[in-house]
Amino acid sequence: MCSSPGLHGNEKALVELIKQGNAAAFGDLYDRHVSLVYHFACALLGNRSEAEDLTAETFLRALEAIKRYRWTGRPLSSWLLTIARNLGMSQLRRRQRTKEAFRLLLASTSSEPAEARSAHGVDIHDLRQALATLSPLEREVITLRFVLALDYPHVAQVVGKSVNNVRVIQCRTLQKLHKKLAPAEDPHMLVASTSAVP
Repeated sequence: MCSSPGLHGNEKALVELIKQGNAAAFGDLYDRHVSLVYHFACALLGNRSEAEDLTAETFLRALEAIKRYRWTGRPLSSWLLTIARNLGMSQLRRRQRTKEAFRLLLASTSSEPAEARSAHGVDIHDLRQALATLSPLEREVITLRFVLALDYPHVAQVVGKSVNNVRVIQCRTLQKLHKKLAPAEDPHMLVASTSAVP
């Protein structure tokens, strides 16, 4: 995903180089994580232009804060996604349109009408409508888990919940989506269909 070896295989050493003012090291950090941060920003804001701005602001804030960063052994991507999340949520609060912003994302993700059904038979339009009814936290957990394919500990760090809480939120949210999209014969079909939403 974002753990390509790059110039610096060890993230702790990478942080130390950035703290010393090494521009190439910060460039490596950017190259490793820009795609993940951008896709998260797109999912959060629902607007590609705003996502680009948020991505740039995230890396600017990271550069400003790197001297205060203390290595904890956690992936740097968790720290960057937390910065992006905080900036994005502030932006959404200012706009006071969290639900509308996510609906815009859902409406804009399918570029071809031929993609009306996922590979598992769930109507993509119905899935998008069902996702739009979720709370911001539920949508965020589903987006991080199934669109960005992050593991539970990573998602927990980003949303500020425990791993067990994330598992419970995901399970309840998938059950809620399953009920909205029933009659699906196999609940696992919903999980696979959710991952088909870009």
